[in-house]
Amino acid sequence: MTDWKFTGEIPPMSDEAWLQEFEKYKQSPEYKRVNKGMSLEDFKFIYWMEYAHRMWGRALGFVFAGPFAYFIAKGYVTRQLGLRLSALFALGGGQGLIGWWMVKSGLEEPTSEYVQPRVSPYRLATHLTSAFVIYCGILWTALSVVMPYPPTGSMNWVNGAANIRKLAIPVSAVVGITAISGAFVAGNDAGHAYNSFPKMGDTWIPEDVFSMEPFIRNFVENTSTVQLNHRILATATLLSVGGLWLAARRIDMHPAVKSLIGSTLGMAALQVTLGISTLLMYVPTSLGSAHQAGALTLLSLMILLTHTLRRPSPALLKSLATSVKSI
Repeated sequence: MTDWKFTGEIPPMSDEAWLQEFEKYKQSPEYKRVNKGMSLEDFKFIYWMEYAHRMWGRALGFVFAGPFAYFIAKGYVTRQLGLRLSALFALGGGQGLIGWWMVKSGLEEPTSEYVQPRVSPYRLATHLTSAFVIYCGILWTALSVVMPYPPTGSMNWVNGAANIRKLAIPVSAVVGITAISGAFVAGNDAGHAYNSFPKMGDTWIPEDVFSMEPFIRNFVENTSTVQLNHRILATATLLSVGGLWLAARRIDMHPAVKSLIGSTLGMAALQVTLGISTLLMYVPTSLGSAHQAGALTLLSLMILLTHTLRRPSPALLKSLATSVKSI
């Protein structure tokens, strides 16, 4: 789809309308350099994929706004919760604008005749980061409504959770950064380079990792550096979650929290396995999608873990302390 309207648009409904839309696409660099000679049926497939994505995003807005308005009218939403949900709704609207801003970059003429047209890795990373922020905000809000109080049981478990929380927060940051780095891998098509593991080709570190100027560009535009960076971050993620699991084994805390940390370690190991498999098999769509879903699943588990480890309210702590003294 080569254009975007804020209010949405009706897809082509006749053969003539389809041909007109196809002619618009033929003027884009993507058609001229990548899909030249594409049939009308193939164009319809990619058109419907994009159209469904846009309509799905708009539908989510209505699905969110309808119940939100209903619960406000019924007085079920507190002021604090209302402000948080309003902010999430606004972010959702902004996500649509970011999405078009990203897609538009893929319709622009590349700077070199040897470069394939693709969306800007910066804009793709922005779009993905925004999606993750919205998702994490919704998940955290939902957990706060469903589980307003963290599991306690005893002061020992509360103290143990506090110790693990100090580790879980930075580990969550590593998981999030690793997921965002994947956007630069996709944006630079870096998954189709160095399809070997653990080495990148015949070396551990490619010679051209710092070939771009200025230096910072290498981390977002250099295919070799972007892939190397993602490998390092993925390894750091697995080691960090593994370290968190080892630390939790030696600390007295709620069994549910220990079980959750074990599940998180298992998901981290699966995600690394998916990433390596995707790379070795030259990024098939099925594995690439599974790897992206794995990143979201791992991030969800870390959000659930940090939410579960949050500090109990003063009233609950006082109640636990009183029960200990009475014993």
